[in-house]
Amino acid sequence: MSSNSRGLTRSLSSVALFIGLQWTPALSFANDHETSVQELKAQLQMLTERLEELESQQQSIRVITEQAATAVEPTPKKTARTIKTNADLRYRFESFDIAQASNRHRNRVRARVGIKATVNDTTLLGFELASGSDDPISTNQTLGDDFSSKQVNIDQAYARWQPKGADIDVYAGKFKNPLFKVGGNGLIWDGDLRPEGFAVKYARDNLFANAMGTWVNESKSGDDVLLLGAQGGLATKAFQSSALVAGLGYYQYTGIENSGELIPAKNGGNRLTDQGRYLSAFDLLEGFIELETPTGLGKTTVYANYVKNLGADDYDSGYVVGAKLSVADWGLGWAYQDIEADAVYARLTDSDFAGGGTDSQGHKLSASYSLHKNAKLAATLFLNDQGMDFGDDNDYRRFMLDLSIKY
Repeated sequence: MSSNSRGLTRSLSSVALFIGLQWTPALSFANDHETSVQELKAQLQMLTERLEELESQQQSIRVITEQAATAVEPTPKKTARTIKTNADLRYRFESFDIAQASNRHRNRVRARVGIKATVNDTTLLGFELASGSDDPISTNQTLGDDFSSKQVNIDQAYARWQPKGADIDVYAGKFKNPLFKVGGNGLIWDGDLRPEGFAVKYARDNLFANAMGTWVNESKSGDDVLLLGAQGGLATKAFQSSALVAGLGYYQYTGIENSGELIPAKNGGNRLTDQGRYLSAFDLLEGFIELETPTGLGKTTVYANYVKNLGADDYDSGYVVGAKLSVADWGLGWAYQDIEADAVYARLTDSDFAGGGTDSQGHKLSASYSLHKNAKLAATLFLNDQGMDFGDDNDYRRFMLDLSIKY
């Protein structure tokens, strides 16, 4: 019985007792009223029993209500939608010393700003604007053109899907290059390249695989030029405290040989026919390896990357070997690269080494210092030779000093 019902019962009992006491004197003198007292007692007993019945019914209703509430599933929580922003600025001073050309000094800026929006637990949207032009491998803007306004372009615009428990990422749109580059080298792909199409990245345990299908050139009247490729490899521990990455890749540019739809304004080192079309196809086979290990000086990384163009008869290979050392806030690097005329598609290779393109070789020396966790000062020196394959050997010297700040 609840406390409220017990209280009500006690109250009614008190009332009945009070009434009984009031009637007691009269009953002692009037026996004819005894019947009325007995009736009153009987009514009081009936009222008490009725209260107990009502309380029992109330308890039953409470139990049923609690069971019903437990059976109803809670409303699922909505995925928290978040938007992350990023921005970075790089100021660069460059000095050139090139054979058969006047010495040159220039200042350049690169500015980028982007957002990443979480749609749900598996889907993300990315969008980024960057300075630059229609050059697919550079977002730099040169200063000194009568203070002219600088261009801003769409650098990234993509959707990213990460199905739960599937160990894959799927990209669609214009996105960062999903292919792994040992040591961050630009033998095949420049660091600013943003492919357009679809890509898939997979990783489980020590194995990884990356693939993409992208459009290089879309034509209204002819066949499109596509870039289809995949790479796979092993990422594992080696020698106890070291990390080893090794793998192979294959990339095919469809319909580029002798294409009337893709005629370059500048060949960038690739060989052309008398009609100004590409002489070779580009079917690239790549091998790569990287070893990262701690040493007494700091973290050391050594790497090598080799590429052979199966679509060319000669002048068809290239390689880079290099090393990096990280000591506290300092970073040091060295690389040697040799890339023959038709080893890769010149339009997309490193735009800084020997001025970009193929048919070059030489050294790259670099040093950096972290001023802050979001600010870095870096210097790079290129000691290269251009035009090695066809007797037009030119010395190419280039110095770059960068101040990079990111948010």
